[in-house]
Amino acid sequence: MDCLFKTPLRYTKTLLLPVVLVVFVAIVRKIISDMWGVLTKQQTHIRKHQFDHGELVYHALQLIAYTALGVLIMRLKLFLTPHMCVMASLICSRQLFGWLFCKVHPGAVVVALLAAMSIQGSANLQAQWNIVGEFSNLPQEELIEWIKYSTKPDAVFAGAMPTMASVKLSALRPVVNHPHYEDAGLRARTKIVYSMYSRKAAEEVKRELIKLQVNYYILEESWCVRRSKPGCSMPEIWDVEDPANAGKPPLCNLLVKDSEPHFTTVFQNSVYKVLEVIEE
Repeated sequence: MDCLFKTPLRYTKTLLLPVVLVVFVAIVRKIISDMWGVLTKQQTHIRKHQFDHGELVYHALQLIAYTALGVLIMRLKLFLTPHMCVMASLICSRQLFGWLFCKVHPGAVVVALLAAMSIQGSANLQAQWNIVGEFSNLPQEELIEWIKYSTKPDAVFAGAMPTMASVKLSALRPVVNHPHYEDAGLRARTKIVYSMYSRKAAEEVKRELIKLQVNYYILEESWCVRRSKPGCSMPEIWDVEDPANAGKPPLCNLLVKDSEPHFTTVFQNSVYKVLEVIEE
């Protein structure tokens, strides 16, 4: 929910949201006005000319659709934000704001608006420019090197999706869940994979992993103890999904201490623990 409110705040600070709202209201007002004119005038050619702004209707509906997608799935803001910028450019439209441009030069409106937007915009740019350094993840590099030289090329891996992306890209090993593609089947597989952080029995989780033909599971203890706020750790989320096992110790905690008899620890460093699935 915090992200849901932070995003409109960021849009507001750069004046993007206020400008888009002004443009959207102007489009709705014009649509209503034109529709009223169409209904009240009898001449066909007059009606056609008066309602000859279908592109505005299209952009308004597109904005509503992208807003709905952005609210439902936060990462789909990548569609909403560029379209909001397109909508903001309509602040210069004579069709919508001709009454204003009769009194004020359009260039003056653009310059004033850009000047106001640049206040927060320059602060955003400065924040990005101040990010200095290089990415380094030594534990993951150790993991990838071990996978490349100690496992077969067709060995199948499962684990947290960000880690699976690195395994697929850098070690070229098959993975059962990947963050760069999404469908119902992948979500179902990911739920099975993440059951390692539930309170289910190890034998039950292993049986499901074998069905997915998983050979190795990359366990990350941080995923078991990470808790951004109350009720948001993986075991607590699983308590909602699987109330029958609520109250039992998390499986991931048990496997960190001792992976046997259902799994065998074949690699371990400060972050990752690779468990080989023992097939019956």
